[in-house]
Order: sequence, then C-alpha cells, then structure tokens
Amino acid sequence: MTRPRRFQLGCCMSFHGERTSLRRVFAALLLVSTVALIAAAPPAPKATPTPVPVALPSAPKLPLVVVYPFDFSTDMRSDTGTRTAQLFISQMNAAGGVDALQGPPTVKRASYSDYAKSLNAAYYVAGYMTPLGGGVSLVEQVVDTSTGTIILAATAQIQSFEDATSQAISIRDGIVAREQSKAQAFEEASAQATPAPLASNQANISGGIAGLFKRRARQTPDPRATAIVKPAKGIFVVRAGGSPGTSLNEATAALYTALNQHYAARNSNSGGDAARSANAICGADRNNTVATGTLSSKSVRRGFFGRTQYSFTLDVYTCFGARLAQTSGDGDSVQSAVSAAVAAYVADHPLNN
Repeated sequence: MTRPRRFQLGCCMSFHGERTSLRRVFAALLLVSTVALIAAAPPAPKATPTPVPVALPSAPKLPLVVVYPFDFSTDMRSDTGTRTAQLFISQMNAAGGVDALQGPPTVKRASYSDYAKSLNAAYYVAGYMTPLGGGVSLVEQVVDTSTGTIILAATAQIQSFEDATSQAISIRDGIVAREQSKAQAFEEASAQATPAPLASNQANISGGIAGLFKRRARQTPDPRATAIVKPAKGIFVVRAGGSPGTSLNEATAALYTALNQHYAARNSNSGGDAARSANAICGADRNNTVATGTLSSKSVRRGFFGRTQYSFTLDVYTCFGARLAQTSGDGDSVQSAVSAAVAAYVADHPLNN
C-alpha cells in the first residue's frame, strides 16, 4: 500500500525539478536577449560643439572732419555756403582717407570747436567767400580740435566746379598727410621708449653702478615737447584792407595764422574801420583785442629784373577802440610781410596787452 505513495511523491518531485530548470533556462535566455539588445542599440549621439565666430580685424578708424557751411558776403546766394560745404564733403569722402560730415548752419563760429569736439572730430573746416570777377575768392582754414590751431590755411580763386573740387582734394590731402605724420611720430616715439636689453655682465650689477662711469649724453631738447601757452587775452581778426585787392584775402588768412600761433585768435567776419567796430566785435567778451592791417606793394627793380615787394602795417585796438599798437613788416611775399609785422608786435606785447 505504501509503494504507490512513493511513486506519486517521486513524480511530483520530478515535475517540480523540471519546472525549476525551465525557469532557469528562461532567465538565462532573458539575460542573453537583454545583453544583445544593449549591444545592438545605436550609440548615443555626441553633442555638436557650437561654432565660435572668429572676430575679423576691424578697418582703421578714419579721422572725422566737420565741414561747416562757408561764410559769404551778402551779395551772394543764400545757399552758397551750404552748397559749397556739401561739395567739399562729397569730394573728400570720395577721395577716401577721411570721414567728412556737414556741420549744422545753426552752430555759431565761436562754437565751431566745441561742437566738433562733441562729435569726437579730429578737425573742422571753415571758410569765407567773396565775389571776385567772374568767380569767387575762397579763404579756407582747417583747425585741429585737439590744439585749436590752424594746420592749413589757403586762399583760392574758384572759377569752375573743377577748381572747387581741387580745393576739396587739397584739404583732404593735407589732413591725410598730417595723420600719417602723427602716426609715424608715434611709432618712432614708441620705438625709442622701448628699453634696449642690457648686456649680461651689466644686468647682474646691482644698483646700476656700471652706468656711473659712463659719460652722460647731452640731452637735446625737443622743440615739439614744449607746449605753447597762450595768454588769457585773445584777439579778434578783422579783414585786412589796402591794395592790391586780389591779395587782401591772402593777407587776412596770413594775419590770422600768424596771430593764432601766439594768441587765441578768432575771425570776426567783419571789415572796415576796426577802431569804430571794435566795441561791437568784442561784445560781452571784453578780454580781447582787435587786430587788422593794411597791405601795400611796390615793384622793385634790380638790374634787368623786377620783383614785387609787400609791406604790411598791423594795427591792434582795445575793445574800446583805442589803438594799442602799430607795427610794420616787409617781405617778398604777402605772408612774409604779415609775419614780420606780427613778430614785431609779439616782441613788444607778449601778453597781448
């Protein structure tokens, strides 16, 4: 009776063992399938680095030049000064090397420098036009805003569009040449400022004792290193008179240039009797004088050859119209005669008083 029970128990134990074995087989297959799926899975994509833009070298900054509408006499068209300035601007920009723009006609001449500086302009251009024959006589001035001095001054006779274009290009060429000269001077100064390496036997000597036994080189003063300090009293320049009439614009420009080298000069844009108009010219700005002059010329012969000699008489007045000084100068050119008269005044009145 007990054998059947053993047989049944053995069957059950056998069946339970087979089921356990099947579970192990399925577990092994599941593990292998998982590993295979992991191996077959595509690799994770790598992050693509964001390209960094490369900064390109910027073009050199051009000097900014403000061209103000040219002043003109009352018998010319009302838009003459503005149109002339626009012509100069277009020709200067077309030639390149400068960035010229027009100054507003509302800016007064006394504020030319301040307005140009507010734009960070390096230079400004101003001028005056008067009718001359069938054309126009043009006085041009280019002022460096950093120093307030006139770097270019010229008088030209304009008869055509080509003449005006030529003057605009001449101004542009003068500014570009000055900028190149300044850049070259800066490079030379930088090269001189870089100390040369000492020899190894001198570099190891403490306290610079080796230099004590060397003759000290004589220092040559650089005339450009000393800045000219102008006196507080400025000077207004009135249009020159006299003869010949074709050289009066040149004499006025030369007078302004010569005086501005020593004093704070300003154009008054007036002519006639300087003594009578001195009070109106100064206005509320009384810490000034008023200067004008008279130009004359004569022909001088030497043997078979002749030449023209110029004489210029400089008159300087107080703002009340009283004559402060009168000096004269002679020369073979208008500029040399004016410069001689101004030099005589500067020698006697270094403070313009």
